[in-house]
Amino acid sequence: MTSPAKRFERAALALSSILLAVLFALLLTDVVLRALRIEFFWGSEGGGVLMAWIIVLALPMVTRTRSHIATDFIAALLPPRGGIALRIAGHVLMLAYLGTLVWLCADLAERNFLGGVRSQGILRLPVAYVQFGIVAGLVLVMVSQVLLLVEDARALVTRGAPS
Repeated sequence: MTSPAKRFERAALALSSILLAVLFALLLTDVVLRALRIEFFWGSEGGGVLMAWIIVLALPMVTRTRSHIATDFIAALLPPRGGIALRIAGHVLMLAYLGTLVWLCADLAERNFLGGVRSQGILRLPVAYVQFGIVAGLVLVMVSQVLLLVEDARALVTRGAPS
C-alpha cells in the first residue's frame, strides 16, 4: 500500500474515532441527565447527526481496504489482467456515479442552507449540516476510488496482483 493511502486511512480512522467518542459522550450525558430528570435533547438529535456522519465518513476506509461486499466472480473467471481491467472499469464507473452524487447532494445542501431548512426535532438543526457531512464523506469515497484505481492500474502495467 502506498504512503498516501496509509495516511488517508489513518486520517479516516482518527476522524471516525473522534466522532465516535463525541457520540459516546453525548449518549452517556443523555442517560445520566435522563436519570436526574433533566431534559437533554442533544443526545438524541445530535447523536442522530453524528451517526449519519460516522456511517458516511467510514465509507472511504471500507472502500479503500476493500472490506465491503463485492461480487467479483466475473473478474475471478477472467485471466488476471482481464480481472484487473474489469476492476479498473468498475472504478471509473463508480467515480462517475460518485461525482454525480456529490454534485446533486452539494446542490441540495446549498439550497437547504440558503433556504434555512431546519430539522423537525426540538433543536431545529439546519438540515444542511447533515447534508454537507454526507457530501464530505462522498468526496472522501472518491479519493478512495482514485487510490484503488491507481493501485489496479499499476498492477495492470506490471502484470501483478494488486497489493
